Amino acid sequence: MRERLFIKILFLLISPLFLSVFSAGSTSAAVQVYIAGEYEEIGSFSEGEIHFISLSDLVEILGGTLDWEIIGHQVKMVEPSYRFDFIIGSPFFKLNDTVYNMTYATFFRDGQLYVPAETFLPYFDRVNVRQIAWDSDSRTIRIESEYFNVTDISFSPKANGLLIEIYVTTALAYDVFVTEGNWINVSIRNGLLNRARLLSCLDRRYMYRLKVHQVENTGQISIRLKRDVQKWNHKLVNDPPRIQISIADVNFQFDTALNGTVIGPDEKIDVIVIDPGHGGKDYGAIGPRGTREKDVVLSISKELAKLIRKDKQFKVIMTRDRDKTVSLEERARIANEAGADLFISIHANASPNRHVRGWNVFLLAPARNDSARAVEQLENSYFLRELSALEAHAGNEAVKPDYDPVISILNEMIMTEFQAESHDFAMMMDREFRRYLKIPARGVDQAGFFVLNKVFTPSVLVEAAFISNKTEEKILKDRKYRQLVAKGIYNAVKRFKAKYESQ
Repeated sequence: MRERLFIKILFLLISPLFLSVFSAGSTSAAVQVYIAGEYEEIGSFSEGEIHFISLSDLVEILGGTLDWEIIGHQVKMVEPSYRFDFIIGSPFFKLNDTVYNMTYATFFRDGQLYVPAETFLPYFDRVNVRQIAWDSDSRTIRIESEYFNVTDISFSPKANGLLIEIYVTTALAYDVFVTEGNWINVSIRNGLLNRARLLSCLDRRYMYRLKVHQVENTGQISIRLKRDVQKWNHKLVNDPPRIQISIADVNFQFDTALNGTVIGPDEKIDVIVIDPGHGGKDYGAIGPRGTREKDVVLSISKELAKLIRKDKQFKVIMTRDRDKTVSLEERARIANEAGADLFISIHANASPNRHVRGWNVFLLAPARNDSARAVEQLENSYFLRELSALEAHAGNEAVKPDYDPVISILNEMIMTEFQAESHDFAMMMDREFRRYLKIPARGVDQAGFFVLNKVFTPSVLVEAAFISNKTEEKILKDRKYRQLVAKGIYNAVKRFKAKYESQ
């Protein structure tokens, strides 16, 4: 009730005076973010002497995300010790439980949230984040290194193996787990990662890849080593505080033959697997006028494949390119054998409530709300029938591996390993869809989709529109709309490639 009242009050307080600032012509004004000894540029524009900065870009640099609770209106930024709530077009916002006025209204442009640097950034002082400061003369945001509590990483050869040390400013709770492909993953609760410094420590004598990712109040460091990880242990030590991971392997030696070159798997983002949902005897959802989901999503997938192939930077593989039945196991096998760098499953949503509208982007994780659980149940229903049929015809033998508790644990680990990248990709797609698709935006959500659970790569499931809604069924039959969906996904693929190939 208090949340609804807050939203209503803020909308009533928005006046033409606040909104008029956006009607005048704005000018570009580059804003730099200084962090960990490096500069990064973020989206910005100016109105007179006021500089509006992309909070979406700034939060990405800090390692977090913005959540769009009421699409196009309400946005939240949540960290362990504070929470900001914004209303698009309003100068009022809520910090934890108190409402403040930053004089100039927030602004939504090209899928990003812009705030006035001069009057918003000082509010970080109120939550004891004093390391974020605005310099109006140089148009620079400075984030001091003390902001981070996970500061560095080192790799030291020992007589009996390799010692990995992750330096922290104070004792932090953490988990270490090893996954397929010789990945060592360290998840640090309440860890704020010095991303630039950590990535600079990539040592190709020992590893193929080093990845870091911040998800709200958890920092994750993933290291893909060049040798099998069989015996290992870990502990937290003091003076200075650090997480030590010891890998017992007497053959873990310097690779002196490297001379700076990379040996091992291709690190480029260039293999894209497109998965048109349903097909063959599985029609998927059917619209009020008889439009079949399997036909619509195949058309979108072909438009997307055409765009990506035209780029000539990618190899495109489709789990089906015609109307045929493809099993859950076959879809996963195609993706995994191709060495997919991204897996995109394309669908059209449906609801008993014919008035529900909009697009969604989902990633693999436990469903957080009833709406996500409903989509999960709908999309998994055919595969549940598939598993039931296997049980009936094979005396349960064919499906036993799916119920093996060890396999279930491994699937959970796979889910965790790629969740950060999948979330990133979903947010990039969210931004592009908001730019191109003129139907209600339902944003990014998560659910436990079978089709994503067996794919060993970052993956998302797209619900392009509600085929159960007459208006959106008609839109889905329009090739121009299907091309816009494909264009949004394609742009997100390019953004993902640009970001992760640079790491």
